[in-house]
Amino acid sequence: MSLRLRVVAAIALVLLLSAAVGASLAGWRARQALHEEFAAALTGGRQTVQSAYEDLPRSDHQDRDLRQLIATFDGNRHVVATLLDQTGRAIAVSRASPAAPSPAWFGKLLRTPLPAERLPAPVRGGVVVLTPVWAGDVGAVWESFVDLVLVLSGAFVVGSVLVWLTVGRALRPLATYSVAFQRIGSGDYAAHVRAAGPKELVRLGLGVNEMTQRLAAMQARNQALEKQMLTLQDEERADLARDLHDEIGPHLFAVNVDAAMVGQLVSAGSAEGAQARVKAIQASVAHMQRLVRDILARLRPTQLFELGLAAAVADLVAFWRGRHPEIAFDVRLPDDDSGIGETAREAIYRVVQEGLNNAVRHGRPRRIAVVVTVAADGSVTARVSDDGAGGGEQGEGGFGLVGMRERVAAAQGRLTIERGEAGGGWSVIARLPGLPDNIIGGAP
Repeated sequence: MSLRLRVVAAIALVLLLSAAVGASLAGWRARQALHEEFAAALTGGRQTVQSAYEDLPRSDHQDRDLRQLIATFDGNRHVVATLLDQTGRAIAVSRASPAAPSPAWFGKLLRTPLPAERLPAPVRGGVVVLTPVWAGDVGAVWESFVDLVLVLSGAFVVGSVLVWLTVGRALRPLATYSVAFQRIGSGDYAAHVRAAGPKELVRLGLGVNEMTQRLAAMQARNQALEKQMLTLQDEERADLARDLHDEIGPHLFAVNVDAAMVGQLVSAGSAEGAQARVKAIQASVAHMQRLVRDILARLRPTQLFELGLAAAVADLVAFWRGRHPEIAFDVRLPDDDSGIGETAREAIYRVVQEGLNNAVRHGRPRRIAVVVTVAADGSVTARVSDDGAGGGEQGEGGFGLVGMRERVAAAQGRLTIERGEAGGGWSVIARLPGLPDNIIGGAP
């Protein structure tokens, strides 16, 4: 069942119940009014008969006067008068007024138990019986009831039609919203609806448009992040390939040559020469092991979780200091970083890692400063500043900046990029709040 039909059906049911309650109350009130009216009619008839009885003993024509008394009730809508003789036989009966027909069940609902009045005559041994007659009044009430039902039925039909049209007009924007939601569900975030109708639906339409805008922006960010991740992966692969080619490759070649020479020297009986070659092989293998550890540390900083943030950052700085001794590194780290949670450590480490990488590769700096501070409330601030030539990664928003923002945002922090003094270099600043996820033990 559609929403429109449900609303109209609910309102129609309320109208029907209201009409039923109104009709029941009207019927109860009509029943009370008829009871009071017939009780008053019987009281009036009794007074009329008793007044006639006072003059009857002095009358010379008592039978005639009794019949005339019964005739005075002709046309009475409420009471029928009957004159009975001593044997209970009806001598005279008044003529009741014509009554409109009504269903028997309706009369049963309106009638109340009112006994007939028996008034013995002072002479002749007769009895005048006053009997309530309901047909006339019940018929009149039935006609009014039919008119009321017709009016209520007409009002119900007209009201239902008006409600149907009004609700349909009010809910018309929902069809547009439904189409828009289907498009959004299928990934089309360009869907736009026209906010119209009642103020609630207008707010809903504005919310839908705002939601699609945010989803579109999020989709664009995700696509940019995916491209950025691919770029970073390609750069990381290139770095690994370069390290393997430039560092490990020559040593593997040297090990291979030395191993071949060991075989030749052993065959020639030169144990001393073979031993020198074996030591050379051992030195080359040790050097390659150090290189592999450096590569693994860049990919997964185990020191970050085993030895703490300070050791991991110091290892990063040592890595770049060994490759660029001409750059002066100024490192200031907290003496105790044990209270910083794993989420915050990971975010800070990656910010420092990307900041150093970008500064060294794109800024050609002479000095790089790495400062990490922990406030009393548990919040952490990490700053990587350089005095390079400018341009490059931070200024253009590529080469890892998106990744840094995502990592800081995951820790509910904020990342800002600031230009250095006198237009030289950049500062990457990550501020992480002292949230439970960012603090070991859930408290500063």
